Amino acid sequence: METVAGRFTIRRALGEGGMGAVYEVVDQNEGRTLALKRLLLHGHAQPEQLSALFQREFHTLSRLVHPAVIEVYEYGVDAIGPFYTMELLEGNDLRSLLPLPFEIACRVLRDVASALSLLHTRQLVHRDITCRNIRVLAAGRAKLLDFGALAPIGYSGSVVGTPPFVAPEALFAQPLDARSDLFSLGVTLYQALTGQLPYHGRTWEEIRSAWQCTPVDAGVLVPQLPSELVKLTMALIAPNR
Repeated sequence: METVAGRFTIRRALGEGGMGAVYEVVDQNEGRTLALKRLLLHGHAQPEQLSALFQREFHTLSRLVHPAVIEVYEYGVDAIGPFYTMELLEGNDLRSLLPLPFEIACRVLRDVASALSLLHTRQLVHRDITCRNIRVLAAGRAKLLDFGALAPIGYSGSVVGTPPFVAPEALFAQPLDARSDLFSLGVTLYQALTGQLPYHGRTWEEIRSAWQCTPVDAGVLVPQLPSELVKLTMALIAPNR
């Protein structure tokens, strides 16, 4: 079995994105099962810059102590590149549970909103709030994952994220603030309640066009939703911040 840094034995792959892969591992020193995230540098033109961002992600997470933020443990570098370990979460990502009864959706998204509040008080924006990055635990609580796109409030550089969830100001290179994450949270809430996205498109151009149309009211799709929840959801996803 493959071992990372001579210590963490890989059991299985949990997921892989454009820049990183996550594995379930056993820490041979302590005998406990963890998750390990490794930065994938192969094929990237700026490995030093990516490594610096990856290390910053770890150090930022290590200072974000919150019940709805995934806990990280150790950072290291081996022959392949940098990695860090974190708690292994049971449960499901939010995508696999849609749509949810509104009482459960509110409880899950309230946890995420609380985590975002901590980020925003630290003058940071997450920039990648989606159902994919929310893990729903067995007890019905939620944890926010994947902090690789973190940026300081006021950032107006490159656009990252999943098109239907990205706030308009990000696409138009305007400075980001807490409202940018709240737009993404609203899209996530809409999808959690209805099983659908308010704005459809796989490219930035398609999403820009979708913002010109008023999305279907969440209360029309799910008539039993409380009116105040519908009002909140539709306000969060308004393209004009």
